[in-house]
Order: sequence, then structure tokens, then C-alpha cells
Amino acid sequence: MSSETSPVDLGVISRIDALAAVLPPLEGAYVVDLGCGEGQVARELAARGARVCGYDPFIDEAADTWTPHGAGAFRLRRGRAETTPEPDGCADAVLFVYSLHHVPRAQLGAALGEACRLLKPTGRLCVVEPVAAGPMQYVSAPYHDETVVRDDAQAALVTFAAPAFATETRFSFAERTIFADFSSFAQRAMQGARFNDYSAEQVNSPQIKQRFDEMAAKTGGVFDQPVRINLFNAMRGAH
Repeated sequence: MSSETSPVDLGVISRIDALAAVLPPLEGAYVVDLGCGEGQVARELAARGARVCGYDPFIDEAADTWTPHGAGAFRLRRGRAETTPEPDGCADAVLFVYSLHHVPRAQLGAALGEACRLLKPTGRLCVVEPVAAGPMQYVSAPYHDETVVRDDAQAALVTFAAPAFATETRFSFAERTIFADFSSFAQRAMQGARFNDYSAEQVNSPQIKQRFDEMAAKTGGVFDQPVRINLFNAMRGAH
């Protein structure tokens, strides 16, 4: 399998714009978003013309209905990445957006195998993962250090995804967040507590505030999160 030796740098950009930049035209495409969270990516891609079905263990079952949105539509379903009710070869693209590292290590192979099962022979697997570096990593590490699980996710791509595809292209970008003060940082951090194991007490501790103040003084409150994209193209043997 061939791959880029150095990532293509997309600059400072949102994850949605990064997806739009690396994926083929989305209009009319069927996309499966594994680990979709609250469905932000599903909604944004639907607005650009895709039909997006998102799966997440935390989704309310009542959300399992197709909703027109912009030029496309989205549906959010409760489910895990390792197994979905989708038919074989249904998807033009399968996404893991900031989600693969949330899959337990023992299930990473099954989750990536499921992604391969869902893809059309010429489909694409797109994995967007934050790098364990940058201002956010420094501030949040004492209560939420994901270095190990993010490394596990990257290793799983080498072991389970790369052998299944003809080519791989790698991209990098920075996703920018600007915090006016520590309160705004803590509020944003707690939005992720539903999907992670930490508490408001941990986020609001004096140690975290000290780290935030230190980093904000250096960056002016601009926190750029480095992100990598692994885009796998066309299953091996596809015609």
C-alpha cells in the first residue's frame, strides 16, 4: 500500500471544512459516522448534501429517524462502532471523527473491520484524530490525558486498516478555539464530560486553572489543537 511520507498541511481549519477538503463531493453520498456524539458532523455534512447515519452509544433512541437538513439528511442511532445494522457495502465513506480513540483497545480491530464491511469497494475510510500535544493537552492532562488511547488508535490503523486499502493519504490541520477566560474553558471541557470520565471538580481545580492561566498568557487565549487525518482509499481488489 502506498502512502504520503509527510502529511498534507491544511492549515488552521475546522474539522468540518477539513472533511470537506479531503473527501470527494458529498452531494448524494451515503456516509456512516461512527462515534458521532451529539451529531454535529452528521448535521454539517448533511447540510452539504450527504445522507449521514451516525452511531454512538450515548444517542437517545428517539433520535433514530431521518431528518432533512440542508441539501441532505441525517439520522442518529444508538449503537457501537464494532457492530451496526447497516448492510454490507452500503457507504461511500465511513468516518471516525475524534472517536476512534474512545473505542476500547480490545475492540479497535472489530471497529475498523466493521468500517471495512460497510464500505463500497471504492469507498473511503476517513479517521480524524486529535494529537496529544498543544495547549489543550497541557492544560487538561492532569484530569484527562488521552496520550495512550490516541497512540493505540494510530497503531490500530497500521495493523487493521492499512492492509485493507490500496492507498492512504495523510493530512494535518489545527482546529482553533479561543477562550476569553478560564470559565469559558471549563464550560467547554464539561461539554465533553458525558463522553469521558472526569468531573467538574477536577476541571475546576486550582492546578488546572494555573495551567490555563499560564498557557493563555503565552497564546492570548488561542488554543490550536493539532489534528491528523488518515484517509484510506479503495478496498484492495476493488475495480
